[in-house]
Amino acid sequence: MGNSKKVMLIGWDAADWKVIHGLMDRGYLPTIKHMVENGVMGNMRTLSPAFSPMLWTSIATGKRPFKHGICGFYEPGPDGKSVQPMTNLSRKCKAIWNILHQQQMESLVVGWWPSHPAEPINGAMVSDYFHKAPKRPGDPFRMPPKSVHPAELAEEVAEFRVHPAEIQPEHITPFVPYANEIDQETDGRLSTIMRMLAECSTVHAASTHLVETKPWDFCAVYHDAIDHFSHSFMNYHPPQRKHVSDRDFRLYSQVVDAIYIYHDMMLNRMLQLATEDTTVIVISDHGFHPDHLRPEKFSTEPAAAAAEHRDFGIFIAMGPGIKKDHVIHEANLLDVTPTILTLFDLPVGADMDGKTLTGIFEESPSIEAIESWESVDGDDGQHPADMELSNADSKAALEQLVALGYIDPPDENSEVEIRKSRRELDFNLARSYMDADMHGEAIPLLHRLYCDNPLEYRFGIQLCNCLYAMSRFEELEKLIGHLNSSWRVAADVAKVRIRDTAKLVKERKAHWRELKKLDDENDEPGQPRLAQSTPSGQPILLEESEKAAVKKLRGIAKGNPQTLDFLAAVASVARNDFEAALEHLERAGITQSRNPGFQFQVGNVYLGLKRIDDAEKSYLKAVEMDEFHANSIMGLCRTFLEKNQPEKAIEFGRQAIGLKYHFPLGHFFYGCARERVGDSQGAIQSWKTSIEQNPNFAEAHEKLAAMYSKLDLDAEAALEHRSEAKNLRSDNKHAATVHENLNWPEIGEEKLQSELPVVGQDTNEKFVRCLSHPKPLVHAAEQTDVPSVVVVSGLPRTGTSMMMQMLVAGGLKPYTDLNRQADESNPKGYFEVEQAKQLASHNVWVENCDGQVVKIVAPLIRYLPQAARYQVLFMDRDISEVMASQKSMLERLGNSEEEIDQNRMGEVFKQQARFALTALKLHGHSVMNVGYSNVVEDPQSAANRICEFLDWDLDPNRMAAAVDPSLYREK
Repeated sequence: MGNSKKVMLIGWDAADWKVIHGLMDRGYLPTIKHMVENGVMGNMRTLSPAFSPMLWTSIATGKRPFKHGICGFYEPGPDGKSVQPMTNLSRKCKAIWNILHQQQMESLVVGWWPSHPAEPINGAMVSDYFHKAPKRPGDPFRMPPKSVHPAELAEEVAEFRVHPAEIQPEHITPFVPYANEIDQETDGRLSTIMRMLAECSTVHAASTHLVETKPWDFCAVYHDAIDHFSHSFMNYHPPQRKHVSDRDFRLYSQVVDAIYIYHDMMLNRMLQLATEDTTVIVISDHGFHPDHLRPEKFSTEPAAAAAEHRDFGIFIAMGPGIKKDHVIHEANLLDVTPTILTLFDLPVGADMDGKTLTGIFEESPSIEAIESWESVDGDDGQHPADMELSNADSKAALEQLVALGYIDPPDENSEVEIRKSRRELDFNLARSYMDADMHGEAIPLLHRLYCDNPLEYRFGIQLCNCLYAMSRFEELEKLIGHLNSSWRVAADVAKVRIRDTAKLVKERKAHWRELKKLDDENDEPGQPRLAQSTPSGQPILLEESEKAAVKKLRGIAKGNPQTLDFLAAVASVARNDFEAALEHLERAGITQSRNPGFQFQVGNVYLGLKRIDDAEKSYLKAVEMDEFHANSIMGLCRTFLEKNQPEKAIEFGRQAIGLKYHFPLGHFFYGCARERVGDSQGAIQSWKTSIEQNPNFAEAHEKLAAMYSKLDLDAEAALEHRSEAKNLRSDNKHAATVHENLNWPEIGEEKLQSELPVVGQDTNEKFVRCLSHPKPLVHAAEQTDVPSVVVVSGLPRTGTSMMMQMLVAGGLKPYTDLNRQADESNPKGYFEVEQAKQLASHNVWVENCDGQVVKIVAPLIRYLPQAARYQVLFMDRDISEVMASQKSMLERLGNSEEEIDQNRMGEVFKQQARFALTALKLHGHSVMNVGYSNVVEDPQSAANRICEFLDWDLDPNRMAAAVDPSLYREK
């Protein structure tokens, strides 16, 4: 049924006030400015880890990840043999649209992450797979099954998808004014903009169509474009960074501003479609550093790109009953769903972790509660529990996550990749527990992860943080010692691997020069280059996976003494040994660090040493680096309490909890400052809030007990708080001794040898094509007493079988197992050997082919062992005929594969042939190119030339007679 109230929720992933304020001040975001002046605005605190699928699900449910079940970017697939992007099938609770479904209300949901497959709710849902555009402009825009509900709506909304090829130059110019100067053959960034802009426009077109044509009570639209554009182009955003070239800055410095402006334009249209009874809410799940806090380098950890995210997203609300031109301070993304429920006069689930943002309303709303919406029976528009998603539906989305840096390229070994996905899900789950101050729940997860993955030091470091939070200081110091010792052993092994890699790169560079020389000698237009290079002409000597391995090795070799000394300092602070803590910090150079988090800890140490002025300087340094660093701002509150300047302490305390409302320690010290100025009721309220957020806060209980007794307000409550504080302090003392079940894995050199990555271990087509032989690179022509083998090679369907038939007829003995029998495609036989298919992994058998002829297809030529001398007859045939012949053969075999891009496949085949010939030339082997059509048209002349080349005792007449021109079927 319809509702007199409507809510429109618009999500802009990664939108940040720092960018918005600058653009708004210059008049570029009139729609946002209108909403700010006529509604409520504020920061919206994110959760940790700040990974979008987890966050947007928390927004839609009001629950933390350990309750809703979405704990990462990808997960094991339903077949147990692959991985897929995270889907809503893993969500364990109702989203806001499921709750509204049970109230017979209609929702429109477009693009939410994750929302695939589309749920069968009242209204319509267009999933986050719907708008994913093809990577290449010429590729088809396939719409994944189950991406639209109801299914009969799919064809209608499909018309609103924007293909990247539809993006015209005039659409690009606002983003890149000098786009006409860019060579798109060598710079793919314009095509990236086209694809992301097409996806963004698709979401907008579909959502506006649905809002205009379908009935709705609630509308939720999610845009990922600001996040995607920021990850790709924030690097070029002003001010110019040292490592960004003048050319790149000139070309791409306006891209991020342009996507914000585009979003403002889209928002304007959505507001036009919203009726007067609609409350419009614009949010982001986190921010994105646009300034000096942007990281220049990323760690080797999975989802390292999330380091660019900022803890504060945006919150804007405008509509009937909403305050105007008002700033709200306490918003958390968990509060969105409870607030929407209140707007619809529906009860808030007591099991939700968020609360209604009462501060946005002109009049305080009546807030009802329900134990849990999960206990409400009946159809809720969720998927059946046994529903699965096919692997084919998720491939494109997985590739996009890789391109954005959220996940590493999937390992070819599916078992390895599944283990990695489960590992990351468990780690994110542990961090979610930590974010909720549930460190006891996180410890078993982190302990197991660290024991199973001793070189993933992030697990050990987070476990250190948990042990500190649980006052398990003895175990904390043991773990720090274990991390130190294992890091040293690992560093030694990693340094050896790095030296081996340097040798490998040197060898590859020498071969790259040889290949480049061949390229220069044979510079035919349109021919693929053998020497793989960057757009600037630099050699590409390592695959992306190998670069990642090198980066990891360098990180391990370098170690992280700064982090370990930092942790040791934290442990020393826990023992109140501030002198030792300061020694650790100074030894690591942390006192000079540009990291605001480190400066905050330095301030804490100085505060413990009663060096109040030094503490203030450290906290101020942190705030200068990051004006939104709530912990350091609260540190300033504490310093001014120590200086007995409570008014200043109140000022900083208010600012800190305004930035970070869920901040028990912040509310505690803010209460202490209010007590100092005689604001007893304000102090009581602050201490109550700190206990609501952390019931185990003994000091806050003690403060309340003392205040109740002093003011003679509530003797019974005073007694309860005093008793609770006593119990908590007793429990904390006990906590240091009861948990002695943690143990640490032995890190020996043998284990490290197997755990650390090895560069160049696996065969690599791009770089090892001329290096993969099991013996040293020696020109066979210079060797004596080696087998002499005739090789027939070429691409499939180029006449290799015909050439084998000729040579056998002429008197050469074939090396064949006769497993592949003659058929319609090759009625005179194939003369193949099954072993040839495994040449890449096993090639010693070729040495047994002395005096014989063996057929090896072109892509496998590079795996021939260098313990033989080869005479190679390389078959050449027009590539269009090759493709036609292969297609006919597949049809004869009953193969029903999808249509292949013939031109692209033809280029691949030509490149394979060229690689094979280059490898043979580099290794000094004799090669004769044999034209297939020439043999068929004049077999006698061809046979004579072949005999002359091979110089074997062969019969050319019988060779010529073996040729059957009637088999030349694809001309």
